[in-house]
Amino acid sequence: MKLGAHKASRPRTATPRWWVFALLAVIYLYAFPYFGLLKSANELPRVLTTEELVDHGHFWIDARLGKLSSRNDLSSSPNGHKYANKPPGPSILAVPAYLVCKAFGEKSLRVCTWAFRVTAVILPAILFLPFFYRLSRRFTNDERARRATLVAYALGSPAMVYALLFMSHQPSAVLAGAAFFAAVAYVHGQARRPCLAAFATGFFAASSLTMDYQAFLAAFAVGAYLLLRSAARLRALVFSALGAALPLGLLMLYQWRAFGSPWKTGYSFADDPHPRAAFGGMVGLSRTSFWNVSFLPSNGLFALAPWTILALVGFIAIWRSREARRRAGAESLVCFLIVVAYFVFLSSLDGYMSRGGWCVGPRYLTTALPFVAWLAAAGLDVAFRRLATSIAALAAVLAAVVVFVVAATTYPHWPDQMANPLFDMSFRLLRQGYGVYSVGALVGLRGFWAVLPLYVLVAGLALFLVVGRTRRQRVATALAVLVAAATLFGYGRFQRGGAYADHAFNYIAATWEPR
Repeated sequence: MKLGAHKASRPRTATPRWWVFALLAVIYLYAFPYFGLLKSANELPRVLTTEELVDHGHFWIDARLGKLSSRNDLSSSPNGHKYANKPPGPSILAVPAYLVCKAFGEKSLRVCTWAFRVTAVILPAILFLPFFYRLSRRFTNDERARRATLVAYALGSPAMVYALLFMSHQPSAVLAGAAFFAAVAYVHGQARRPCLAAFATGFFAASSLTMDYQAFLAAFAVGAYLLLRSAARLRALVFSALGAALPLGLLMLYQWRAFGSPWKTGYSFADDPHPRAAFGGMVGLSRTSFWNVSFLPSNGLFALAPWTILALVGFIAIWRSREARRRAGAESLVCFLIVVAYFVFLSSLDGYMSRGGWCVGPRYLTTALPFVAWLAAAGLDVAFRRLATSIAALAAVLAAVVVFVVAATTYPHWPDQMANPLFDMSFRLLRQGYGVYSVGALVGLRGFWAVLPLYVLVAGLALFLVVGRTRRQRVATALAVLVAAATLFGYGRFQRGGAYADHAFNYIAATWEPR
């Protein structure tokens, strides 16, 4: 059977309306997990860089080092100054928000961090979702599979967590995904203004590098796809190069001023020795590092978001069908190569680097997640053909939604040595009445009750999008809910507790906000 050929006998599932994306925006904006005493080594240097850039006109943060609890994410420049060891893109994006904060006299770290997260990370993530959904049509014609993919990516993956934090991962994913969207439109002649589409491809791909150096893996693949698949290659080359010139020029200027050479990155001078090894910390393929990013119960992508395994199913299904290959063969190959490149890269890092520190899931894989999800759309198409596989696939999606929504809205910094952070951290916090800043807290709700409206909204929207129209589809969805619940119960059977888990929880409880 050809991919998508079984759809003619099924009732058509409606395409999501604008209000679906509006509700996703509400979900992303509802909670503000902020813990000032944590002094996040990932967020705080970027916040301070923005403030120094606006207040004093430079990128170094020498005068603000006392604000930090860890200097692992800093670089000691040859010019004697201290910089964040990451690209400056997120800090630059946050400049308008900081100018507004200053204008209103609101310069506390908490207020600025919220403003920076919303403007530089959350809003771009929200705006990307309709484009992500639109491009999924190239990988499957099954509307229900596309809707389930939207739920999986937006709510059931690390994208949910890193859309709420002032870090580089989600902006990098958005820009890489936007570059691919523009490139596909150009290659298939769907762009009303082809020159603008080629320009946008170069601009977005290069801009992703200003967010995260590892975005090179996705940016290079998208650029190669544009040039190799375009009928008008010279035009594609010229306009994509023009689009890339500004962000690449700014990044190289920053590196020249900060580190003495346009070709030297902050990793070359990192205070932490791990990133200085080879390219961003690569030391050679390691089974430990591969396990950390794939199947480790506390961190692995396939363990926490099992629906991502369907990406491989989707890739194989596309290449087994002549019609599907014609429609999305090249695009599926690009996605597959990007995913493989990221897994090889992360599996080549030192074990400490591959784990990623205090984080939820393999955060360095976040840039590749749109490409994983587009392939998984084709995999969900295949799974939905049979009742048993339909139940299993939907259960994998729904279980991942619970994992990442709860993690993001409790404590999105899982301690790296905690064996079962979902139960020993996230669920335990909810059970003991801890609640983050949120819309619910603003109206006087506390603890679990403050986030309960969000969880009800997430559950209602996710089920609405995946339930389907036929009795068989509804039965499959109901059974999938039960299987998802059993899957979550199964997570609880992994190693629990221990001295480290108790110590970490007590530290987090002592530094919790709001009090």
